[in-house]
Amino acid sequence: MKIENLTDMLCEQEGGVLTVTFDRPERRNAMTTVMLAELIYIIEQCGEDSTVRALVIRGAGKGFCPGDELRGMGKLPEDFAFHPKSPVTHGALQTVLRTLPKPTIAVIHGFAFGVGMDLAMACDFRITADDAQIRDQRVIERGMHAITGCAWFQPRVLGLTKAFQYLVLGEPFTGAEAVEAGMVTKSAPIEKLDEAVTEMANKLAVAPTKAIGLMKRQ
Repeated sequence: MKIENLTDMLCEQEGGVLTVTFDRPERRNAMTTVMLAELIYIIEQCGEDSTVRALVIRGAGKGFCPGDELRGMGKLPEDFAFHPKSPVTHGALQTVLRTLPKPTIAVIHGFAFGVGMDLAMACDFRITADDAQIRDQRVIERGMHAITGCAWFQPRVLGLTKAFQYLVLGEPFTGAEAVEAGMVTKSAPIEKLDEAVTEMANKLAVAPTKAIGLMKRQ
């Protein structure tokens, strides 16, 4: 699958593995409406392309995603080319990830905060660098509650007691701690992260994709 002229994403396929990279390293890959729309569009295209058997999502530069860039969360430009079928919302992104009948991997290095963490939690597998930082945006300190998916995902991953503590206190996990807590699949030293991701992605790409899709649906 090849999608050209994306604004804030890189999209490359090798064999059955499609890798999507957030390409705003100067802003630490903070999420914008354009990024959200492009990512939802790409995932929808993955569902229709039989050559794609596994999807990897990662970030360029120093981190995965630190959350929303509020000044970038306005309307899409009038000349925007990639209009997904789904609404351009965080909930829609998590829905298309969960319903994609193919396995997905989030690759976390540096940090995954707020909606970056929620996006990663919506993926089937999470592989992190040992020293990565994963946490909510401490919305409680702003007098807010969780609104972008973490209050749904975290109790299912961590258990209710641990999830409530995590969301209220906002204490971060390192990648290694997240493995122990059951939040991520595995962690690796940063210099071996790509190797770990390639191994997992290639294993999934040769697995029976339809059976994986049915397992996700169940």
